[in-house]
Amino acid sequence: MTERAVQQSLPTRDQLGALRDFVHGRSCSAGSVAIRLPGEPPHASDSGVADAARASGALYDVTNLLCKRLFAELDTGRPGAAAEVAWEALLAIAGAWRNAPNVPAELRDLLPGADLLGP
Repeated sequence: MTERAVQQSLPTRDQLGALRDFVHGRSCSAGSVAIRLPGEPPHASDSGVADAARASGALYDVTNLLCKRLFAELDTGRPGAAAEVAWEALLAIAGAWRNAPNVPAELRDLLPGADLLGP
């Protein structure tokens, strides 16, 4: 892929930040099922609730890592193929919310291309 093609398909810093914040918010929302009141016993480590908390944390961490790398690539002024791969992965993650009513308007235009696995 040429440098020009890579740069044209990548997000702006503002778009990337908005996407990161949205996915982080959804991840935290999903993990909220594991919140316990003070004095309640911990969830069993093999329970679905504990798994939901771990999955939510993993999604948050992966999104954070991909965004940090993509921000660094964008900051060089000459993002390469690694930036394109990170962006494709982020779009695949965000694609889970493509039809959700709470997707910010500025992200809706980015998400139609997120369906990397087909309909």
